[in-house]
Amino acid sequence: MNFEDRIKDKTLTKKEKIIADYILDNMETIGFGPIKDVANACGVSDTSIIRFLRELGYAGYTDFKKSINEKFLEQYNANLSPMQKFNQSKNSLDDKLLLDIADCLINSRNKYIAAFRGTSCCADYFWRKAIYFLPGLVLCNKAESETLEKLVDINKNDCIMMFSYPRYSQICTIILDLAKKRGAKIILFTDRVTSPLAAYADYVVTTNVTGLSFTNSYVVPLCLAEALAVIISKKVENMSAERLELLDENIYKANLY
Repeated sequence: MNFEDRIKDKTLTKKEKIIADYILDNMETIGFGPIKDVANACGVSDTSIIRFLRELGYAGYTDFKKSINEKFLEQYNANLSPMQKFNQSKNSLDDKLLLDIADCLINSRNKYIAAFRGTSCCADYFWRKAIYFLPGLVLCNKAESETLEKLVDINKNDCIMMFSYPRYSQICTIILDLAKKRGAKIILFTDRVTSPLAAYADYVVTTNVTGLSFTNSYVVPLCLAEALAVIISKKVENMSAERLELLDENIYKANLY
């Protein structure tokens, strides 16, 4: 089990989150340095780090470094091309996770697809792809009261799929808190399992959005949104044939191609 899997469902203290975030930010080099460097960078003691790692199931810091070095053999992030970023995220992604997410979306009554500001392109893209074969899709891409009005009736028969990356908008927390209290399933695409939104989610997909400039790059989540849409289209192929035919007929009549 890798480091991200070990902390995914764990409620972290403030100190543990500092350590976890430092490890996630320095995954490509942390396996080569002494524990003292990590402790100094995090402003904690060696003992705090060892205690945290043991709670995650490592025998100690040496065991942790061995595990990290076996999995991460080369650097990535900003130096990787978009295709390399996608391949890395895809290789580390559990295929079953996307299949489970697809089933969740298919089986939910209303499917709210949410993202805001720069990240909204991810929600827009998935919604535009999936609207042809997946009924009940509701696009929520405006950080204003209109979105809350759409979501006020969300319940246990529904799900929400949110794309949210740093800097996280406050409206995301409000929406997921509402969805959680109402019993809806929550699917989250974010940058890391220590994201403040991850604790709300039933399904968490972490992707690299480090850009070559000061803005995030959404190449990877857009590719995964495409992959998810394809998976769903295959699963509902027989059920959606009549819907597609009706849509196609009326779009053609309106000359909207």
